[in-house]
Amino acid sequence: MRESHYRDALADQPLDVSFETRERLHDGFRPFEKITLTHRSIDGTRQIGPLSREFIATGSVAIVVPYDPKLDAIVVLRQFRIGAALKTPNAAAIELPAGLIDAGEAPDAAAARELLEETGLTALAVERCFTMLPSPGLTDEYALIFLAIVDASDLSDAAGLDDEHEDIRPILAPVSALVEAVDEGMIENGFVIACTHWFARVGRARAAGLQAAIALDEESAR
Repeated sequence: MRESHYRDALADQPLDVSFETRERLHDGFRPFEKITLTHRSIDGTRQIGPLSREFIATGSVAIVVPYDPKLDAIVVLRQFRIGAALKTPNAAAIELPAGLIDAGEAPDAAAARELLEETGLTALAVERCFTMLPSPGLTDEYALIFLAIVDASDLSDAAGLDDEHEDIRPILAPVSALVEAVDEGMIENGFVIACTHWFARVGRARAAGLQAAIALDEESAR
């Protein structure tokens, strides 16, 4: 039997990487950059490179799972997405509130800001739950996933910023219906799929903890 090695563990592992040069190739909706680097081989016996990689320089983003515990529902969005338009007939795609974390902005503040801009809802409580690298071979995008407790009883029919050409339709999705839609392949957005599976396993328990914190804060304020 082969001896187990730490690199066989089911966890991302460190690797010695040396970045040598980095240049901006294009400025646009997202910057496009090229980096030259060397790195150790996975078995640690040799150096690989120098090699060049081109990537979309996105940075950190906040993804929000807005949950209304009274309605047992998650607020999702429908809006136009270029990737969906290019690869599928369903350009009016389902997704979650999300956006870039501005320089110097606290991640939880970015999550609350994006939630308000894209749904009109205020986060009653927000908590960071996990992180994702959605496409690490293409972009440095680093996604911080937040659970937000909301009151969606008066959810708006439309949202978004006109100066950003946003045409957003918030949707109140019962958790069971969202899980079914994901399981049946009716939604293809990776963040929605990942967050729905996560919420189905542990989301309600995490939400209960946030609700308890809200109740404690309200009691302390009296």
